[in-house]
Amino acid sequence: MWHLDRLYRRPNELEQLLDLLDTSQVRIEAVQGGSFDLNRHEGRLFARQLVAFANYESAHRGARVARAQQQRAGRGLLHGGSHYGYQHNGALEPFQAGIVRQIVDDYLIGLSPTAIAHELTRDGVPAPRGGKWNGTTVSEILTSDRLHHRRFHRPTANLIVAIWDQLISDDESTLVQLGLLLPPRDASRSSTTLLGGILRCRGCGRRLVAGVTRFGRRIYSCRTALARCPGPTLDACQMDEQITIAAVEQFSHAWRPHVPPPEELLQTIRTAREDLASFAISFGAGRLDHNGYLTMRDPLDRVLTVGGIGFAAHRQARVLRLATAEFHHRWATSLPFRRAVICALLPDLDGTSPLEPRADLSG
Repeated sequence: MWHLDRLYRRPNELEQLLDLLDTSQVRIEAVQGGSFDLNRHEGRLFARQLVAFANYESAHRGARVARAQQQRAGRGLLHGGSHYGYQHNGALEPFQAGIVRQIVDDYLIGLSPTAIAHELTRDGVPAPRGGKWNGTTVSEILTSDRLHHRRFHRPTANLIVAIWDQLISDDESTLVQLGLLLPPRDASRSSTTLLGGILRCRGCGRRLVAGVTRFGRRIYSCRTALARCPGPTLDACQMDEQITIAAVEQFSHAWRPHVPPPEELLQTIRTAREDLASFAISFGAGRLDHNGYLTMRDPLDRVLTVGGIGFAAHRQARVLRLATAEFHHRWATSLPFRRAVICALLPDLDGTSPLEPRADLSG
């Protein structure tokens, strides 16, 4: 080995080696730092002292680095390792910042983190740590303090003014946080079909799923037990064509909807989620019975539903702001984009409004 303190920097690890040498007469040699015969008491004494000093040096250096990082954080600077989208001095890194911008835009029109990751991997965009993108990496970017241009003093949780370049607007930051608090949207469901999990059964309100008949016809059908719901069976090709025409027509002629203030939505939803968590804890601890819990939960569920409608209006507005060329290019190349656009522009499809059943194609 090069030096004894490069072999071990923790005294307990050295002791394990010495215990091993008691049963096996192995000689340890170092290129630098002198030779220690660890089979003799004198050599073990010097080795213990050397490793103790190395342990102190390592801990002391770690404390200095931690203090320096705390000071940077206290001044509102980026600290720690690499920060995707940013240079070390807090300025935007042009290529990576563009990718983060794309992630935010896609998320706010309805794509899930997993769908966004698949799109980036398909386009050959390198992930922050190399290799393929995944939903966890995208979620980490969407929840990161650096994206939302905020810094907290950890012991007190006081907000510190961030002084690195801001990548997204305050309203966009609020909408991202709102989307992360709300239940997953229909477009975020994994599907290899255009409308699977988006269409609803007119009988029971459950989601229609995609399938293929024994004659090879693609269908959307309700999988609820027939005794309870003789749900419709829809021709998938026909439905896909009709909904595609309707969505493109809606994009071309729809007026931008009125959107509620993002900050008010966020505060309302955040409070409702905190109350729901508190009631769930009380129910789990036995302080609330089942009926009491349901009574407390129902109005909060309605608040979340209203908040989801407000967030959907923002998604629709962002879709309608897309450039025509970009819209048609992405519509032609991206299934997750088409599903997100359909949910944004044709909300009746992912609600409980009835759909007229077509002829039964299951035979």
